[in-house]
Amino acid sequence: MTQITYLTDAWMITALVSTATKQAERMLLAARDMGARGALGFHARGFGARERLGVLGVAVETDKDVIQVLVSDEQKDVVFEAMFKAGELDRTGGGFMYMTRLDKLATYVPDRILERLQQEGKVRK
Repeated sequence: MTQITYLTDAWMITALVSTATKQAERMLLAARDMGARGALGFHARGFGARERLGVLGVAVETDKDVIQVLVSDEQKDVVFEAMFKAGELDRTGGGFMYMTRLDKLATYVPDRILERLQQEGKVRK
């Protein structure tokens, strides 16, 4: 019979940044340096009417890099802040990021780790 291990207190940090910069790479490295282990980066393209900015009519870049990082409840704030700073999201057009609490996350957890967590009282059967 298949045993499913559910993890709780998990968060997904998602960032959308311009493909034209190296923001995504810097942000992923910052997340890793802060202890995040589960990260995913991919390319996305927006669609719809291209918005125009200002008098010069500069087109908004529609190609984006999307970064998703899984973190524990304990890591979420430090990883979020490190990614924000590394991606320089405090400037106009820098992109944006948000955090989503995950109600349920299922993955393989090795028996030795499950046993250790059970001894520590962090796992319920």
